[in-house]
Amino acid sequence: MWRNKTNWIFYFSIFLLFAVSCKTQKVQKTATGSELFLIEQEFTTFNVPKATFTLVRNQSATSVNGSVRILKDSIIILSFQMPLLGMEVARAGVTQNSFTLVDRFNKRYFKADFDSLRAQTGVNLNYNIFQSIFTNSLFVFDNPGRVPASAFKEVQVGDLSLLQINRENINQEFNVNEKKQVLSGRLFSNEDSFSIGWNYLQFTSLESGHIFPYLVKIILSDETGQNQLDIAYNKVELNKNLNFQFSVPSSYTKVTLEELLKILQ
Repeated sequence: MWRNKTNWIFYFSIFLLFAVSCKTQKVQKTATGSELFLIEQEFTTFNVPKATFTLVRNQSATSVNGSVRILKDSIIILSFQMPLLGMEVARAGVTQNSFTLVDRFNKRYFKADFDSLRAQTGVNLNYNIFQSIFTNSLFVFDNPGRVPASAFKEVQVGDLSLLQINRENINQEFNVNEKKQVLSGRLFSNEDSFSIGWNYLQFTSLESGHIFPYLVKIILSDETGQNQLDIAYNKVELNKNLNFQFSVPSSYTKVTLEELLKILQ
């Protein structure tokens, strides 16, 4: 059973790596800087000691438990655990330069820097995309830093603001409520049918007083249908003293992107 689970974790990681799609345009107006400053989570470390990752694929749902740790602007560590025993079976790490997935069950790993992934896939990835989605933040896919308010245009849709930007034929949009909270986001292209969207639900007060979503739904769509990943946070902690060591045992076998994709077929 856990061989299938770890293959699922590999699929989950590839699921997060690919993100472009297409959509129609709306009439836009330029928003002022004061309109677009959102409530941002100020933190040095972000910790979810218990999370549930549920992947819905081919009308079948598979769930594993795990955790999320983020050292802001430095590293993201995802841990996937065996139910009941709590033993770690896989771990993923994202740094400013690279993505690594370690499969402890099969003693193998995948690692690639973002430049090589961009060359192989054509997808412009960076650390900030991952950190922003996990922490309910605005971002621009090709900008590794903080997004200036002037980068977006705004369309008012009822009580919501639709923030839009277009770069290199890639469109990106966010839905923001009157409290300046990000409710959802999408990336899509005018050239093909791929899209990725993410929705934030179950907003809850943290100990710090911040309001934060405890459920993230990520949907990847193409011409064959949809795959969905739900990430449910049990608890969110900010600014805790955490261990961010991440290493791969020397005895593990490295797999390429092509080999990884074959594993998932």
